[in-house]
Amino acid sequence: MDDALDTFVGSSPAMRTVDDTIRRVADTDVDVLILGETGTGKELVARAVHERSHRSSGPFVPIDCGAIPENLLESELFGYERGAFTGADRQRQGLLEAASGGTFFLDEIGDLPLVLQAKLLRVLQERKLRRVGGNAEVPIDVRIVAATSRDLDRMVDDRSFREDLFYRINVVRIDLPPLRERGDDLGLLAEFFAEQCSRDMHRPVPAISGPAYSALRRYHWPGNIRELQNVIRRAIALSDDDTIGADDLPVSLVAAAEAANGSPARSFFDLRSEYVSRFEREYFTSLLKRHTGNVKESASEAKLPRGTLYRLLSTHRIDPALFRERG
Repeated sequence: MDDALDTFVGSSPAMRTVDDTIRRVADTDVDVLILGETGTGKELVARAVHERSHRSSGPFVPIDCGAIPENLLESELFGYERGAFTGADRQRQGLLEAASGGTFFLDEIGDLPLVLQAKLLRVLQERKLRRVGGNAEVPIDVRIVAATSRDLDRMVDDRSFREDLFYRINVVRIDLPPLRERGDDLGLLAEFFAEQCSRDMHRPVPAISGPAYSALRRYHWPGNIRELQNVIRRAIALSDDDTIGADDLPVSLVAAAEAANGSPARSFFDLRSEYVSRFEREYFTSLLKRHTGNVKESASEAKLPRGTLYRLLSTHRIDPALFRERG
């Protein structure tokens, strides 16, 4: 399996369909539209299309249409000629031109202003562009892959997205399912991220406990794969042993999972108490590690009376001797 596909292809029927579509269209030059919620892996799909195509030796050039101010977006896309505007002291190639011979990835194309939608449509139809401030047409050889988390069908209906551009980019459409609809893929992805993050942190790969896995399964995952990756990374950073437990997951995630399972939602005060308790355990554990179990030095750094620190350690059942043995 290609590296670019590792983090989104699983065993669920929806993802097998995605993989099959990528394999069938990658080596053609048709433009592709990828739709899916934020965090579902749209750029990974775009990179997979590129890497499996005959353009793989050429550049893969991404742009986030929603991340660049509108007054700069045109020159970023099309480039500009010297003297086109104040500060344009030299000719500059745009990203579309830089992608020639490869793939141009328009992320969040739904955020593209209408005036630029018209200019982009012309480029896609003719495969030529004019730099800002220029008259000459510059030929480009580029494949377009576009993506968005917005409802383009509705945007076409309310005329906030050009219908002709929509049909031009919607030659092959790939719909990415949200993580909550991918069944057992969640477990495969959690294990993949556990291995990947452990390797990055130079730590042993942890197992995922039953209670932790149960919470992960019941959670709604509004941030999808990106959120899962961050949760696993956090859990590995906080875990003191070779297992990710429910206590290593964010309290808000566990609470939402319990609510989804029909358990009564916990109050603000319950959650605050759990947050404080977890913070104290993590803080005192880290403190004793730094001072190899020396309570006097730990109390000094924490600016706590030694007796107070002993009491708090006892409350959390933290034995300073364990850290002296490790040290």
